[in-house]
Amino acid sequence: MKDNSENVEKMRKESLENPSFEIVWEGQPSGLWGRILSALHLNFTWYRLSKDELIITKGFFNRRTDSIELYLLKDPDMRETLWQRLFKVGSIGVKVDGHSGSKMAGRLVVIKNIKEPAYVRKLLRDYIEADVLERGISYFDKV
Repeated sequence: MKDNSENVEKMRKESLENPSFEIVWEGQPSGLWGRILSALHLNFTWYRLSKDELIITKGFFNRRTDSIELYLLKDPDMRETLWQRLFKVGSIGVKVDGHSGSKMAGRLVVIKNIKEPAYVRKLLRDYIEADVLERGISYFDKV
């Protein structure tokens, strides 16, 4: 019996030290400034998409991680300025549901200067739709 409790404690400790998220996409800003910072290893902004949340991490000395459940997001839009098109990057803006009660309710979350923005927008849209269907939320629930 003691051996089993030791294994459970060991597994719990390992999972706390190394949390496993099933990340389906990960990226950093890659515009001109982003590429310069990445070359110098000074780009401290990460965007991650898992099956049920969007995770944005920023900062070095003061790191801030915002995570937003996908079912709260709607209408991912892609924007590409002339400069972004030159560097083959783009930005994706996605609205947070205003009726959610979340601290980010009503905001526009922007994933800036990422590579392959059309692919990422489609991926994000598909995962938002899958999460909404999985939770059984109808359009009228979100309005």
